[in-house]
Amino acid sequence: MHSSLNIPAATHCGTAIFLSRLRRGLVLGAACLALGAGVAHGQGGPVLKFVVPYPAGGVTDVAARILADEMSRSLGQTVIVENRPGGGGRIATAAVAQATKDGLTLLFTNIGFSTLPLVEKNVGFNALTSFVPVGLAAEYGAVLVVRQGLAVNSLGELVTLARQQPGKLNYGSAGVGSAAHFVGEYLKSLTGTFMVHIPYRSTSAALNDVAGGLLDLTVDANAKPLIDAGKVKAIAVVASQRDPRMPNVPTAAEAGVKGLEFNAWLGLMAPAGTDPGQVEKLNQAMNTALKADPLQKRYVELGLLLRGGAPTRLSEQLRKDAAFYGKVIKEARLKFDE
Repeated sequence: MHSSLNIPAATHCGTAIFLSRLRRGLVLGAACLALGAGVAHGQGGPVLKFVVPYPAGGVTDVAARILADEMSRSLGQTVIVENRPGGGGRIATAAVAQATKDGLTLLFTNIGFSTLPLVEKNVGFNALTSFVPVGLAAEYGAVLVVRQGLAVNSLGELVTLARQQPGKLNYGSAGVGSAAHFVGEYLKSLTGTFMVHIPYRSTSAALNDVAGGLLDLTVDANAKPLIDAGKVKAIAVVASQRDPRMPNVPTAAEAGVKGLEFNAWLGLMAPAGTDPGQVEKLNQAMNTALKADPLQKRYVELGLLLRGGAPTRLSEQLRKDAAFYGKVIKEARLKFDE
């Protein structure tokens, strides 16, 4: 940050005036730096906080910051984003579930919110009762990518290699019970293969190791820059439709593995018991933000499909998740105890 100070002419009191203005400028500059670290453009009123259960840099974090920036305008108050990673999302999620129910501490999360309680009993929250949905922000499909040095160029070739060399390939995720872990285990179940799961603190960390040749594959929604740079190879989109940014990358079903369709989402939650009027106010602000051209442009660049609508839209998504993932765990006999 650079600022311009008008230095007064030398007079008998010029030094005192200058030092006074300098001190005031330094105080204001420090305040601006402190706010700039995690605050979207805001005005007055109490600070609203979005807690993101993953490190900075991933698609969930970036989408949260874009939404916070626009919602600060529609609400007329400061909105900050706080990253609180750990435990595949369980640490932050459980903490927000116990936060003060004043509508000022919200959870901006993803599909991992639905999968964690299904694969681990003591996560500290219930996906259907510990929160009230504020709104469904967007949906997206992640991409299965492999390191450049791996001798496969399609999902079919990956499956063949995994069958020929059981246990030799490894894949990374944001932790046990995360969406990428779920995709990896389901891929193994559907194809009769065995690959070693390596949990990371975030999918972006796993993606970076794939790009560095230290990890064989992962699933990530924010892989396009590395794909474009030739750092990783895109094998398939694990969703029901192709990513419009990468029209030549087939879906898993098109590549021969039917059923590997994980339509992920991003949404905003408040602790259960939050005043319904405050939830409605937040929902309206979110919907207003989602209509803003700058946000829409940046979400499209991230490969996100904008949603919005009433809080009940996210409630219905959570019910669908519970039924779908519970069915997959049971039918595929998935194990999440590694």
